[in-house]
Amino acid sequence: MYLPFKSSKRRIREAEHARNNRWEIVKALSQGQITRRDLFKWGLFTSAGLLLCKNGLSPFATSAFAQEATGIPRSPVGNAQPFTHRLNRLNYVPPTPLTKLVQPNGEWEAVWPSSGVSGGGAPTAKRLSWHTDFSSHPAGNHSSNPFINPITKRGPMEGRPPGEWFGHQRWKEFFPQVGYALAFGECASGTKFHPAWPDQDANRMWPMYSFEGFGTKGEFPIPLLKGRYGEGIIMRAYNNLPVDRTNNGGFGRNEPSTHFHNAHNGAESDGASNAFHFPGTFYDYHWGTTLARHDEINRDATEKRASGPDGHGGLIQVPGDFRELQGTLWFHDHRFFFTAENVYKGMAAMMNYYSGPDRGNETLNDGVNLRLPSGSLLDYGNLDFDVNLFILSSPNRNVLFLPK
Repeated sequence: MYLPFKSSKRRIREAEHARNNRWEIVKALSQGQITRRDLFKWGLFTSAGLLLCKNGLSPFATSAFAQEATGIPRSPVGNAQPFTHRLNRLNYVPPTPLTKLVQPNGEWEAVWPSSGVSGGGAPTAKRLSWHTDFSSHPAGNHSSNPFINPITKRGPMEGRPPGEWFGHQRWKEFFPQVGYALAFGECASGTKFHPAWPDQDANRMWPMYSFEGFGTKGEFPIPLLKGRYGEGIIMRAYNNLPVDRTNNGGFGRNEPSTHFHNAHNGAESDGASNAFHFPGTFYDYHWGTTLARHDEINRDATEKRASGPDGHGGLIQVPGDFRELQGTLWFHDHRFFFTAENVYKGMAAMMNYYSGPDRGNETLNDGVNLRLPSGSLLDYGNLDFDVNLFILSSPNRNVLFLPK
């Protein structure tokens, strides 16, 4: 949604009017005051779910002034000047090693340091959701249930739905060896992208960040994780957002569902649009770090290029097609109907996948490693030259719209 810099004052007033009208709809919808069905009944939505193409409402409706989008007035940048502030690199979050616990029934659980539901530590990660335990406990939806949401004191502590349908697929085969405990939450006081810009309001930006307990707030920039083929991962996403959905700064929904963009994971761990979870809960996402065609090509894992670094100069060879090796990925909120708003608010992070050919080590020469410029201090994952960026494409000499 853009306006050229040479737009007339009358054109800017028209665009401002359209923005205010649209803003009221976004705010009411995000806070649950109206529904999509209401918008359809009022004639503001088309049958395809698009906002009615009407000047003064839709940013894509043309006006009599010019054949261009009825977009957004130019946004002030304050005193910010180009090339005056060092680029904010993403916050690297190291993995937490997990250990395996075999239960008497044969189920495997991944134990976080100081785990134990009754002991006050982090609950173990397991194949079936803790929602299953909550539902079967005789205390029901009472505060004495040890599996209850610790913040709202109603409903389960894990947001993943119960039962086999949302059980982690091939859990033992791709058992997680490391974990990341992240959170969605309010941004910390003083958060800003540039020193000359004003501070962000706590609920205008909801970044992902390392979870250190409920009630903590997130720092900016957002996280960067490192994964490697052959090492399964649990990404535990805590919902540390306000319980009141109207406390959202006017846009976004406090019910995340995380999608790992283009990664090969089971549906239960891939941000199903209606598998969102509520404030006070966590959701365990199982990322198997598998190659495409795992069951069809290189099944005996003899192809050295289909591999990940073992951390000691060697390789972890895995089944699958080495031509499908991935490198720079991102994961983000996937909440049905609120994906764009929540991603605007910062509910995203990045992941680098390292492999035998792309090890992130420029000196190790084994005939597989491509030795791309990266550094050599670490066995894999050096970032001397790699700078992870979120880049938004926008028209030249135009401005980006963010809710005011």
